[in-house]
Amino acid sequence: MVVAIEVAEALSRELDDDYVEFWSLLWHLRRALPEADDELLQAVARPILVALTGSGVVLGDLNGDTGTFLPWGNASTAVDTAMAMWRELGRDPNMGDIGWLARTR
Repeated sequence: MVVAIEVAEALSRELDDDYVEFWSLLWHLRRALPEADDELLQAVARPILVALTGSGVVLGDLNGDTGTFLPWGNASTAVDTAMAMWRELGRDPNMGDIGWLARTR
């Protein structure tokens, strides 16, 4: 629980300045829980994403040409989409693999 809070706070601070790519979530989790398997990391990541999306953060795509952020829909759908994309990758996401987080307020 403490790790989830620390990671959520780190991401929230990053979101105060700019968009954050999804892979950053795993970067923080891998450093906080180096021995964790993918199943545990996904179990910790989901509530972090739920908490962030409940506090004015949205998940979606960032258009590299226009800089326009394109949300994936409501918070629940967006979290489900991100988690499904991660599972389908079969590995930790890298830059450009999944999507972005953006603060809306």
